[in-house]
Amino acid sequence: MPITFDRSVCCDLNETIGREWLVTNGLGGYAAGTVAGVLTRLEQGLLVASPREGKKPQLLVAKMDEEIVFDQRTYYLGTNEYRDGTLNPAGFAHLETFQLEEGFPVFTYRLGGIDGVILEKRIWMPQGLNTTYIHYRVLRTAAPASPYEGNSWRSLSPSPHAYSRYHDYPPADQRVLSMTLLPFAAYRAYNEPQHGDNNWQFQVKAHLLEQDSFNKENNSSVAGCAVRAWDGANPYHIFVVGHPEGETTFLPTGVWYWNFLRRQDHAMGRTATDDLYLPGVFRTKLWPGEDAGLTIIITAEDLSWLNFSTSHLNRAYQKAVEHQRSFLQPERYFGEGGAATHTQPVLPFPSNTDESPQGEEFLLLLLQAGDRFLAQHTIPADESSAGHSSFFSDVQTSPAIIPAFYQMDESTRDTLIALPGLTLATQRYSEARRILTNLGHYFRQGLLPDRLPTVEHPLREEDYGSVDTTLWYFYALDQYLQVTRDYGPLYELYGSLEESITRYTQGTYNSIRVDPQDGLLEARQPGKALTWMNAFTKGAPVTPRYGKAVEVNALWYLALSLMQEWSEHLYRTGRINHQTSRYEKLRQQCKLSFNACFWYAPGGYLYDVHDDVEGNDASIRPNQLFALSLRYPILEDSRQRTVLNTVTKHLLTPYGLRTLTPRSDSYVGHIKENLEEQGGGLHQGGAWPWLIGPYIDALLHLEGSAPGSKMKQNSQERWERVWQTGIQLLNPFREQLCMHMLGMIGSVYDGDAPQSPHAQLACACSTGEVLRVYKLLARMGIRFSDRTLSV
Repeated sequence: MPITFDRSVCCDLNETIGREWLVTNGLGGYAAGTVAGVLTRLEQGLLVASPREGKKPQLLVAKMDEEIVFDQRTYYLGTNEYRDGTLNPAGFAHLETFQLEEGFPVFTYRLGGIDGVILEKRIWMPQGLNTTYIHYRVLRTAAPASPYEGNSWRSLSPSPHAYSRYHDYPPADQRVLSMTLLPFAAYRAYNEPQHGDNNWQFQVKAHLLEQDSFNKENNSSVAGCAVRAWDGANPYHIFVVGHPEGETTFLPTGVWYWNFLRRQDHAMGRTATDDLYLPGVFRTKLWPGEDAGLTIIITAEDLSWLNFSTSHLNRAYQKAVEHQRSFLQPERYFGEGGAATHTQPVLPFPSNTDESPQGEEFLLLLLQAGDRFLAQHTIPADESSAGHSSFFSDVQTSPAIIPAFYQMDESTRDTLIALPGLTLATQRYSEARRILTNLGHYFRQGLLPDRLPTVEHPLREEDYGSVDTTLWYFYALDQYLQVTRDYGPLYELYGSLEESITRYTQGTYNSIRVDPQDGLLEARQPGKALTWMNAFTKGAPVTPRYGKAVEVNALWYLALSLMQEWSEHLYRTGRINHQTSRYEKLRQQCKLSFNACFWYAPGGYLYDVHDDVEGNDASIRPNQLFALSLRYPILEDSRQRTVLNTVTKHLLTPYGLRTLTPRSDSYVGHIKENLEEQGGGLHQGGAWPWLIGPYIDALLHLEGSAPGSKMKQNSQERWERVWQTGIQLLNPFREQLCMHMLGMIGSVYDGDAPQSPHAQLACACSTGEVLRVYKLLARMGIRFSDRTLSV
């Protein structure tokens, strides 16, 4: 069933203001808010558009408040919080239920007491358009109905099959709702405040529907306006489409509303007040009955596509739901017998007494969550070529992965970690290939940049500032090749990969180089944090990790092993005309030195950093997991189980792995909310969900159940045990999907209970890794179903 909250939750502001919803359009645009209806972050809004010219996303319409006159009483359904702490209005008090249905928020409000009516509000976005729809309808019963039931579609408007026809009731029961809709407008970067000025008035022009060439039915009542923040600014449009008897009108106002408080921003120490502009109000009437729904369209698109017909509006919603449901379509496999389809396997989680999503619903929520991170990145031609390639002949878009909400700037490392789960586990192979090949054109001095260029921010040398990001590219490319057997990207980029290995061995940016004495990769650049543990506080890195980091060398060994494997493949297929033993020699030296230098015998685990400024760092951190979780594990077999046991004992939590053992004097069990202080805890104890992926990989590797590993004999009980353990490790995330940002998994949680989330509430790496290992365990369940695996 959908994520649902009843009246007991909805009327409690403390419960609803901390639960957020998010809808995306596949371009990088989105709509977001809270269950309470109050905005708590600058980034939230009804339409955050992603400009196709590649600029930062723009907040255009922040919210739509409703004033309803019904049964001689006025109901204010919006909720706004101001700088002095005032809530005005406090419409959450009328909220009856909230559902995240098909990934879209659905609110129902009770008007008129127990004998009154229920007003339903539904928000969605179509894919590929910077457009948000809001649909209202009046329900006769207290329980909201879904327009999607079984395999048949129902109209968004109440139908005689979904609800009793109000035309069959006495006229006294046909009580009209008089609605005033207040669109609060903006024109700013999505994460920056807007400061109003009485001398700054938006340019607002009412659409004259009789004169404009819009496609509308004669039986609809439409009002609209175009909003332009200033001369030369791109316009956006707001339309209200109602019943012909609704008498829908637009009345210009041009009023600033001042000092809206964003309480989450305030807690983080950010600028927390925002001013919004009311260009005008829409007035209309709504009542229970067939075809009496009301639809709002907010769009930044050219209006040539717009169609106000009821059938078109219904179809727009149906297409949006079909997209959301499509992720559970049977998967296609290609083998010797040709193409075949199989129903997606569902993990058998234990039944809970709470409202956590069950079975297929949990999988669907994960798949929908993963889809929200996929967007389109606009790449300037001059930056994409930049002396490397003429791959982009003009401004061009390519698939991209948004690292987090609301961190909209691409992170190359996060993209590569999340890619296997978000694209390969979901069979989005075309997007995966394009992401990999597009990234491959940005190699410079053997490294990939930390981010992609934008129109506003071209790449600079300082953007090549990490030691491991490029190594994650080898990992992601290998994952792609293993799943698809499409070697095209390897053939295209093999030369760049060769040069990357050469640059690492010779030395490149930020004193990144392989030590010729031991073959281990090191990075020593004062004042910088070059690994994934890159938090800063007061201008200094919290975990600089100067020297030879454990996961960096595990990834370096993987890259060398893959290059040896790939070079042999290219030689066999005639793509290169010589064999090489270079990579084999480098990997042998690396592995020998690693096992000699990183083993901390007194503790039975691995140093986090070897040869740092103070010698060796024996902090117990999760980075050592990569020495046994990758496809080519660098750690010798005899030591792997003790390392995993140490990580399990000290670092495992319900929501991921702690970044430091609680036994350390530097451990931070609760991360600060304030951004200036937050960095001190992110990697000093914060628990990161994405690390559950390599943890499960390590479990499977030790039992020989990892993909490509040899099956150990007489291990049926161990297989079943590790399979059950994997399911148990994913189980807490079912509950998490009903908290905080609904349907999403955050980036980092407190290391200590109750493990509140921090930083970003929706994280691509977390979602990607949970999805990847979910699919891995599900395939494992199929593989051994004939051996009566059971929970």
